[in-house]
Amino acid sequence: MKKLVIYAALATSLLSISACANTSQYQVQVIKPNIITQGAEMATIPLLTGEMAQNMVNAAALEAKNNNLMVSVTVVDASGQTLAVLRDHRAGVHTVRASYKKAYTANSQKRETAVIAKGIKDGTIPEDLRYLDENILILDGGVPIYIDGIVVGGIGVGGAHGSEDVHIAKAGLKALEQQ
Repeated sequence: MKKLVIYAALATSLLSISACANTSQYQVQVIKPNIITQGAEMATIPLLTGEMAQNMVNAAALEAKNNNLMVSVTVVDASGQTLAVLRDHRAGVHTVRASYKKAYTANSQKRETAVIAKGIKDGTIPEDLRYLDENILILDGGVPIYIDGIVVGGIGVGGAHGSEDVHIAKAGLKALEQQ
C-alpha cells in the first residue's frame, strides 16, 4: 500500500510538471493529493520568471540613471533566491549585498522594508526581527512583489538615500505591471 501511495505521488508530480509546461509563463499549477478521496485537487499559483525579473531591474536601473543615482537592484523569487541583479558601474561594492538583503526582507516579511523600519522605530514591530535571519536588512528600499494578491518575490535597491531607493524599486515594479 505504501508503494502504491508513493507511485501515485510520483505520478501526480510528473503530471504537475507536464501541466506546467502547458500553462502561461506567469503561473504554475500544483497538484495536491487528497489522501481521503485518493483524488487530486488543482491549484494555480503565480510565478515570477527570470524574464520578468530582468525587465524589472532594467526599468529600475533606467530610473536611477535618469535621476543620476548610482545603485544596485536585485530581484528575488518567493524562496529568496536571486533572479536578476544589476549594479551601476559607479555604485559602491556594498550596494549589491544591500539590495539583495532588502529584496529578501521585503519578500520574507511581505511588506516594504520602509514600513518595517517605521514599525520598529515606533514600537509596533519588535526590533528583534533584525536577528531573525542573517539576510534581514531593515533599511528603506525593499518592496514585495505581488501577482494576483500573492507575494512572489521582492525587489531591493541599494546605493541612494532611502526614499530614492524606494522610488527606484517602485519604478521596477511598474515594469511588471506593463507585461
